[in-house]
Amino acid sequence: MRSLSKILYTNNVLFSYYGFIDSKVLAQVLNITKSKLEGNKENEVVVQRVYNAINECVENVIKHNFFPDDALLHYKSLLLISMGEKCYLIDTINVVNAIQKQAIIEKLTFLNSKTKAELMNIKSHILTTGRSEEISNEGLGMVDLVLKTNNFNFHFKEYGENFLFSINFKINTTS
Repeated sequence: MRSLSKILYTNNVLFSYYGFIDSKVLAQVLNITKSKLEGNKENEVVVQRVYNAINECVENVIKHNFFPDDALLHYKSLLLISMGEKCYLIDTINVVNAIQKQAIIEKLTFLNSKTKAELMNIKSHILTTGRSEEISNEGLGMVDLVLKTNNFNFHFKEYGENFLFSINFKINTTS
């Protein structure tokens, strides 16, 4: 995992959040980030790509929470949006269990092995048929995210009997 201090001090952090993430937090994050990007006079295409990437990342955190309601505060997530040199970086860290870890590894390794053209074909197939043999329908958002970003990396670190799952996306501000 990249060092948090390295990210904070070598990049212009636009937004960071550490805590329990739900749909209300997501709405606020999206509003704040979009406002900051527009305030930076960022290109509308880049604003939409960053907005959509944050939305998909955080929706995945929300959707795949496995912990009971009485333990919500124990399983906090981290969201960091920063500006690098000619790019935006979106980092999330959240807790996953062993079953989720294996499914994530399989799905992301599969997506990472595909070219943009192959990903477009997978997306088109899912949209026209409603399913894909390679990836589930609920993975459509992740396929779209990988298509709209320029790079992604993911890592796991043991966290008690669970794992910290870190994924980061890079979105270039130039074509």
